[in-house]
Amino acid sequence: MPNINISIKNLPQIKAAFNKAPALMTRNLSIAVRKTVLNVSRQSMINTPVLTGRLRASTYTKFDILKGEVGTNTNYDVYIHDGTKYIAARPYLYDAVEEESHNTDLFFTEAVQETLNEIGNAV
Repeated sequence: MPNINISIKNLPQIKAAFNKAPALMTRNLSIAVRKTVLNVSRQSMINTPVLTGRLRASTYTKFDILKGEVGTNTNYDVYIHDGTKYIAARPYLYDAVEEESHNTDLFFTEAVQETLNEIGNAV
């Protein structure tokens, strides 16, 4: 049986590109997290019920590597969002997450594709 030899001429470049993959993926996914959090924050502010405007104005965002947070800084936000035995729930934040789910999927799909493109272009 004959031997077949396959030689990869740019193997060092391929290895170098794949060594960069974790950092590229982290950067691109962090961008997707940031876009998602900002969109959810914007939509939750639109959805927030307003009596005085304090709840809407207390909306904040926080970011870290591969992490993001949207919330409010009041002591009554949970009662508005989840309701009580006296008032109906108005889940403005949950609704915002649901309304932005399609964009969230797109942001993360783009992040992965961008990483793959960067790895491919580095070879």
